[in-house]
Amino acid sequence: MQDMFNVDLIDLNASVSDEQELFDLVGTRVIEKGFANLGYISGLEKRELSYPTGLKFPEIPMALPHVDPKYIKKPFIYVIRNDKPINVKQMGDSADMQSSNFLFLGLKDGAKQPKLLAEIMAAFQNKQFVSAFLDADEKEAMYNLLTNKFAE
Repeated sequence: MQDMFNVDLIDLNASVSDEQELFDLVGTRVIEKGFANLGYISGLEKRELSYPTGLKFPEIPMALPHVDPKYIKKPFIYVIRNDKPINVKQMGDSADMQSSNFLFLGLKDGAKQPKLLAEIMAAFQNKQFVSAFLDADEKEAMYNLLTNKFAE
């Protein structure tokens, strides 16, 4: 999984006002960088409406937006932190929640998704990891943290 992280796909200083702007920002970047194809943004919007991805972990609210594998050219995990929490819907019950941290999961092989989600969920239930994640304020520090954590 660590090969899905890329220093170019880490943005810890985003400033968007809602989920739509976030999807546009991330979508534009992954399309420009050749990780996703043109339907990616609308794919995200549709998928998130039907299957919201917000999660409230004990130490951090987080969302893990993802799309149908047909929109993905090469696998990636895009890490983005917004300067303020934005409204998202919670996984499972679609309850309103807020998050400023997002991992966009770009998977070509849908069969790998449950394992990937399980690994991410385990990591974000770990207090030390969350603390390090929140402290990482530079791309390289975040990249090193994530590649080390998920290399295990």
